[in-house]
Amino acid sequence: MDKSVLKRFNDLRILLVEDDDLLRGIIRDALSLYCQDVQCAKDGEEGLECFHNGNFNVIITDINLPKMSGLVMAKEIRKASSEISIIVLTAYDTSDNIYASIDICACAFLHKPFELEQLYNTLLMCLSKIVSKHQWLDLSRGFSYNLQTKELFCDEKEIHLTKNESRLLAILIDHLGKTVSFENIEGNVWYDKSATPETIRMHINKLRSKTYYELIENIQGYGYKLSPKANIPLEK
Repeated sequence: MDKSVLKRFNDLRILLVEDDDLLRGIIRDALSLYCQDVQCAKDGEEGLECFHNGNFNVIITDINLPKMSGLVMAKEIRKASSEISIIVLTAYDTSDNIYASIDICACAFLHKPFELEQLYNTLLMCLSKIVSKHQWLDLSRGFSYNLQTKELFCDEKEIHLTKNESRLLAILIDHLGKTVSFENIEGNVWYDKSATPETIRMHINKLRSKTYYELIENIQGYGYKLSPKANIPLEK
């Protein structure tokens, strides 16, 4: 494949979850030449932890992984992000695996063994779904959100967010216009701990104090919804 085409990968931040050391190394080395970032995990639990602690726009995962299967991991990731591109790798393309991949809205299904060019072509197909680094979300009243870096700004000045505040705002934005349940928030903000509704409400109020109260709507007894007066992607 022409290297000029591969340069289009320079905005990709990839999490590769593969327990085969040799294959993982080959894919990592090949993608690291062109992608912004490539991080690796050896099992599903490590992959899920990496996802929660990182900032990725593509997940490449094997299905048969130790500790947690790639499909279970991907299902948990999909709860936190409806937009992230997921590429499934497997040596066993059974009907059950294919249907499960469809259920998690995987953008591609690659059968092992595959050529690197097949992976490159798959990533090219994913590019149209990946948010450009120049796209922003207008949250009204002077507030805007960088969809790539997950940073909040007011009149172009960055607003400092704690790790939990950043995760909380990210999941609300990822489900823009939809209610996010207490359980979903707890699992994807405090994924390794428990959080009471009171704890969640406290963090919601901290976000409101850094933005404005009406931005986050309380759905009584269920969860919260982001309700900006304007939510049009902007170009900066």
